Amino acid sequence: MKIFSILILSISFCLFSSCKKDAGVGGKASISGKIWYQEWNSNFTTLQLEREGYDEYVYIQYGEEISYGDRIKTSYDGRFEFNYLRPGKYKVYCYSKDPSDKDNVNPDAMMVVLEEIEILEKEQKIELDTMVVLN
Repeated sequence: MKIFSILILSISFCLFSSCKKDAGVGGKASISGKIWYQEWNSNFTTLQLEREGYDEYVYIQYGEEISYGDRIKTSYDGRFEFNYLRPGKYKVYCYSKDPSDKDNVNPDAMMVVLEEIEILEKEQKIELDTMVVLN
């Protein structure tokens, strides 16, 4: 009887502890947005081209994870969408040239364009502001 009680207690603990799910895939919420691409001259004084940011990588980080959980490429019109998310905190980001390197000391200098989001409802749909990528 004692073993049976311990078994029931263990199963109950596992069931109740697995009910709380952290940020990540497995839900019905989504985060979407758009990338806008700007091409500048080498010292960022003259804007040469603007267009939809097609074929750009966008990353999502779940909760307090250290590295990204998923990445996708934008479509022909610069749009992206991460689906099947659970309530929780997320970071969505992409990379852009760093305009603070106006003297072009490091032509590969990059910066992060970051949006921090919290999904509060199971089926919430979040549309981010347009993320501008400089090149």
